[in-house]
Parts: sequence; C-alpha cells; structure tokens
Amino acid sequence: MPILLTTIVLSGLGFGLVLPGMPFVAENLGASPALATFIMGLYAWGQFVATSLWGRLSDHYGRKPILVITSGGAALAYLLMAFAPNVWVLAAGRALSGLMGGLAPAMAYVSDVTPPERRAQGLGWVGAAMSLGFVIGPAFGGVLGGEDAASASLRVPGLVAFVVAALTTVATIVFLPESLPPEERVHPAGADADGTAGGGLRELVRRPLMTRLLLLGFSVYVAMAMFETIFPFWTRARFDWGPREVGLTFTYLAIVVGLMQGLVVGRLAPRIGEGRLAIGGLASYATGLFIMTQAPDWHWLLAGVTLTGGGGGTFLTSMTSFVSRLAGAQERGLVLGTYQSASWAGRSVGPTLSGALFKSVGIDSPLLAGALIMLPCIGMLAVITSRSRTTPAGRPG
Repeated sequence: MPILLTTIVLSGLGFGLVLPGMPFVAENLGASPALATFIMGLYAWGQFVATSLWGRLSDHYGRKPILVITSGGAALAYLLMAFAPNVWVLAAGRALSGLMGGLAPAMAYVSDVTPPERRAQGLGWVGAAMSLGFVIGPAFGGVLGGEDAASASLRVPGLVAFVVAALTTVATIVFLPESLPPEERVHPAGADADGTAGGGLRELVRRPLMTRLLLLGFSVYVAMAMFETIFPFWTRARFDWGPREVGLTFTYLAIVVGLMQGLVVGRLAPRIGEGRLAIGGLASYATGLFIMTQAPDWHWLLAGVTLTGGGGGTFLTSMTSFVSRLAGAQERGLVLGTYQSASWAGRSVGPTLSGALFKSVGIDSPLLAGALIMLPCIGMLAVITSRSRTTPAGRPG
C-alpha cells in the first residue's frame, strides 16, 4: 500500500502542475473562454472513454501492468502540452492525459488488499494521496506558469510534469507488487467481447441500482466540473486573479479534500455509513458554491471553497467505498471503472455547459447552476441508500 500511495501522489503532482495555467494558455493560443473550457473538459472525455476499459483490463491482466501503461502515456501527454504550438496540439495533449487516467485500477488495487470494513479508509488514503499531489502540483504550477494571465505558459510546468510521470512509471515497474492473483482474474470468456467502456455499461445497466448510481455520478460530476473549470475565469472576472492566485487556491482546496479523505471519512464511515456521509458531502458542496456567488471579497470566497472542498472529499470517498461494496472480487475493476466512466461523462459535459453559461447568462451562473443540480442529487442518493440496504452485495438490484 505505501508504494501505491507514493505513485498516486506523483500522479496527482503531475496533473496539478499544468492545471492553473492551462485555461489562460488556451486563451493565449487563440481560444475563446467557451473553447478553453471545452479543452479543459477533454480530460474528462478521455476518462469517460477509457476508465471502464482500464478497470476491466486490470480485472483480466492484473493491476500493475495497466498502471504502468497509464502513467507512461500520461508522461507523453505532458510533453505535448509543454510544447503545444497551437490550440489543437494543446487539446490533443489534454485528451491524451484523460485517456491515460489510471485511477480505477488504483482503486481496484486498494479494494483487493483491504477488507470490506476498512475499505472506506483505504480508499480515503488513495484520495488523500491524490490530493497531496494536488497540494504540491498547483502551487508549483501557479508559480512556474507565469506572472499573470497574459504571460501564462505550460513549458516549464509541462516538462516538470513529464519528469514526474516518468518517475511514477519507473517506480511502479520496480517497486509495486501485483495485488490480483492469477486465479482471481477474469478469464476472456467472462469478459466483454470488445473490452470497451460501452461493454461494461451494457453489462451493468441491467442492474437497476447500478443504473441509478451511474445517473447520480453523472449528475454530481456535471456540477463539480462546472465549478472546477470556470473557476480561473470566474476569479479573474471577480477579483482580477491570474495563474498564481488560482494555483494557491487549488492548493488550499486540495488540502481540505485530502484532510477529509485521509483523516475524517474513514473514521466516520463505520459509525454513520457511507450513504449518509455522501449526502452530507453534497449538501456542503452546494452550500459552498452558493456562498462563493455572494462573496464580496476573497475571505468569503475562501469560506465557500472550504465547504466545497470538504463536501467534495467526503462525497468522493464515501461513494467510491459504497459502490465497491456492490461488486464481487472478479468484477471490482469493472464496477468501479464503469461508475467512474459515468462520473467522467458528467465532467466532460460540465465544462462546455459552464463556459456557455458564463458567456451568455452571467459570471455567477455556472456556480449557481452547479448548486441547483446538487439538490435533486441529494434526494436521489437518499433513495439509493435506502434501497441498497435490502440488496445483496455484488448483485445490485
């Protein structure tokens, strides 16, 4: 487990390095705010296409080789972004980084090596490790990415991210043991014929409870992506911020998320239950978004970010643990990967919707819309939690 967590920290570090400056770089290369947010969303489109595939392949071939492939591919993506001469190469690098996202196999790895009663804590450590990378990455990325929006660049942040991803690949090859024994792997006859994300969705859509979970994940992540991708443009419009301030705020946000995932959720889940924790997380997230729209200065903004980060960290870990309980050992990668695919589908829709609202309705409208989307999701999750208590594990009904 310590070796896996170290590789996840490095993965989050690489991702966070390019995050603060990317929307400004896209604009400097000629993209409109709507196109820039769409490019940001290409990471999510890549995750949507590939997450279930990587999860299913890890059920068949083991977790380690898939983690090696994804971290190596991420290194190439960062090189493309570092040297992008135009907006199309930048978009290609962003999309490739999404296609190479290996979080589903990492989560399946943790599920392999932790008993059910400790799974929320183990998955919380994964989230905290990723958040630790986000703590370090955006802070350095904001400093290395330029003084202001006009001078934003991904050359140095992208090269540093490439080195980090390359080190992650080497560390995974050399130090990470395999967690899924050959006798517990899915044989080709039990896998989808094409091994695609669509195949995984077709298999799970027959289970009504899983279908509701996929819809919930999609909706929640639409709202989250609306906030995350518009935040640099929103803070520039409201407070005249650039990459440095955005990077520091993302760092603070990652600290809050990491503390919730690493120290709080694992302790509360056995007492309260993952479902109730996830509901509280959504309520906190929506409240934080609303406070930000009313913020007269950065102090109130920080209060909203705190509630949003705490709620997001609580929901992400609680729901991942909840979903993992619905999967048997031989389909854990598939179930987690398919849920993540639905979530990334939401993240792919959110940025485009956010950019359109920002331009046509008003600068606060993406955050308000995100808060409103959360409200029916809270009711949906309450129903799912209630009905899942009567459903046998591994056979979502």
